[in-house]
This record gives sequence, structure tokens and C-alpha cells, in this order.
Amino acid sequence: MPMKSVLLLLVICLLGGRVAQAQQVLLKGRVLDEKNQPIPYAGVGVVGAEVGTATNEAGEFLLRVPRLPQQLRVGSLGFEPATLTVTTAVEPLVIRLKTSLVALPEVRVRNPGQLAIELVQRASAKLARHQRESMYGQAFYRQKQRHNGRYTEFMDAFYDVRFTVEGVSGWLLTQARYGQVAEETGVDMMNFSAAMRLIPVFDPKPSPRKVAVPLGPRATEQFTFQLREVLRGEAGEVAVIDFRPRPDLGQSALSGTLYLDLRSAALRRVESQVPIADLMSLQFGEGTSLDSQDMRLTADFVPYQDTLSQLRAVRAEQRIVLQYQGRPDTTTVSGNLFFYSYAKGANTKGYKSTGVNYNDLRQARKGPYEPEFWRSREVLRASPAEERVIRDMEQQQAFGAF
Repeated sequence: MPMKSVLLLLVICLLGGRVAQAQQVLLKGRVLDEKNQPIPYAGVGVVGAEVGTATNEAGEFLLRVPRLPQQLRVGSLGFEPATLTVTTAVEPLVIRLKTSLVALPEVRVRNPGQLAIELVQRASAKLARHQRESMYGQAFYRQKQRHNGRYTEFMDAFYDVRFTVEGVSGWLLTQARYGQVAEETGVDMMNFSAAMRLIPVFDPKPSPRKVAVPLGPRATEQFTFQLREVLRGEAGEVAVIDFRPRPDLGQSALSGTLYLDLRSAALRRVESQVPIADLMSLQFGEGTSLDSQDMRLTADFVPYQDTLSQLRAVRAEQRIVLQYQGRPDTTTVSGNLFFYSYAKGANTKGYKSTGVNYNDLRQARKGPYEPEFWRSREVLRASPAEERVIRDMEQQQAFGAF
């Protein structure tokens, strides 16, 4: 009989809801670029208020506001932000963002290589000054798993979160639902969200036993940095800096792209290729072998005090291709964690450690499924495809305690 393989997160660098009350008017819409392509994970908020959300993978959003008219602010890195006045909710909104102007580094600056190093050093020093400061908020997490193109696992969760400039340091699961369709082959990802919580972009105490990350006191010793371009928009200029581990580094390391404010060196985004083979142990089922696996991680940040920035969202996707009895067997796992509210202080005294052994799936399986809770939470922003998955899983009674 075929057996499923299990992926367990073994070693990773050390790090690293309460739902808002229902409002009166529900706004629906899509955010597109100039070529009518969807812009995923764009921020959509009310001007002058904390009310806000983000678009899903299809560029869609749902947002409740107290009344109309309202001014909305829409933005995404690489695009010029847009402000519009909404007076009616009868028809879905279609919002188009213009691409930011791009200046090549040799045109914008005299020494792009030196500028990239200086920005990384300034960003690292800025983060080091604030490394002990805790921040708080409420976040929503969605995890999806597809096996050979078909959804087989689905989890939604609300958290109270404590975090620092390094990343998430503690959280409390406040509500979750978990659905699974039985499969005999494929992969069980026991704690995929650990990567979302535990892989930082800033490490104040780098060590050869940990994954090297692009910001920290030894960043320029461990990585090479190259200024690729400068994004120019209404919100200012952002330097796009590619980073790669040095050939003689001798340890696992991220590679990817940093987005740093050209004036303040504040962090705006990190796109990383994760050396997942060094961090995961794959236990094969009978007749199964590994073909390939890769993982990408993106963390977005928003402006905060002292020209700093705070975590806004983390997205990750891992693709594992196995060979089972001579045939490819593909599992894709994706996770999206985003903050829909920030708080000035702790929301609870019960934040759990976000160590590698914290298993979200096990926690989600413990509680009963409460359909009404989930139907009244617009923050979920499910795309039409996901809504069908949720409906099918409800019909199969796949959600609930296990």
C-alpha cells in the first residue's frame, strides 16, 4: 500500500485575532496594473484610519467601512499609490495602479555597488537599534496545499501576534479551521508555518549553525550586494538590491532581493530563495524518492516610527516533486500571513513561543468547526476558487476536530 511522505522542519535560524467588529458597508473590488493584470497583496485602506486589508492572489479585496463616502488609499511596491473617493458600493471597484518609474543605477547614482553596501549597513544598524522592541497586532494566516493540482488541505487561522524587527516572536491562536481530503500519496507538511515565523531577514547574532540572512552586523562579509534599479514613485525612491551568499561562506544562506528606502534605508520588502533542502528532513514512503524541492519567501514591511518599518505580511510557497513508482508526484504548499490590525500593547499574556515544535495543524485540529464565525469575517478575502474549495470541504464535513 502506498504511504505518504512526511516533511519535518529540523533546524532553522533562531528568531527567527481578535476580529474587528462588523461595520456597515462592504466594498468589493479588484486592483489591476496598466495591462489589466491583477496585483496580488496590494494594500487597501481608508485614508486617516486603521481600517485596511490586502488583495488576494487574484487582486481581489473585500473591505468593510463605517459609511460612505470614504477615501481609499491603494498601494503596492513597484506601483504609484492611488487615492480615490468611493461614494457607492453597488458595483465592484476596479482600481488600476501605474508602474513606478525605474531609474537604472548607473544613471541614478555614481557608484551603485558602494551605495548598495552603504544602504545595507544603514538598514542593519537601524534594525539593531530597535531589536529589543516588541510590537503587537492581529494577523490572519491561510495555508493551502495542492496535490497533483487538486486542493487537499486548507487551513485558516487568526492570531494575536508579538513581533520584533527580527520577526514573529510569539503568537496566540484565537480561532482556526482545518480541512483535509484524504490522499494516500504526496506530502504531509507538519509545520510549514514555522518558516513564516522563524526565518528572519535581520539577525543580530549570526552564527555558522544558523541560516545566513542579508541584514545584520556581518552582512557585507557574508553576502555580495548589487544595486539593480531604483523605483521612483509618489512615496519616494526605493533601491532594489540583489544579494547572494559569498562563494566561500560555507553555510546555508538566503539569496534574493532587498527593497530599501533610498533616503532612510528603511526596509520595504525582502524576496528570498530559501535553502530548504538544508532545513527539511524528508521521510520517504515505500517506493518514493525525491525529485526536487524549492521554496520562496516574501516579507513586506510598512513605515513605522523613527523611519523604521514593521512587518506587514509574509508569503511562502514550497514545491516538492517526488517520484512514486516511476511517476511524478507533486505537492505545493503555500502560506500567507498578514496583519490586519496593529496594537500599542500586548493583547494577551498567553503568547506562545514560535519555536520549531509549535504545530499549527495540531492546534487547529483540536477545536470544533464554527461555520457562522467564518461566514461573517470579510478579512478572509477568499478568491472564487478558494470559496469553491471551502464549500466542497464543508459538504464533505472535512472541516472540524480531528
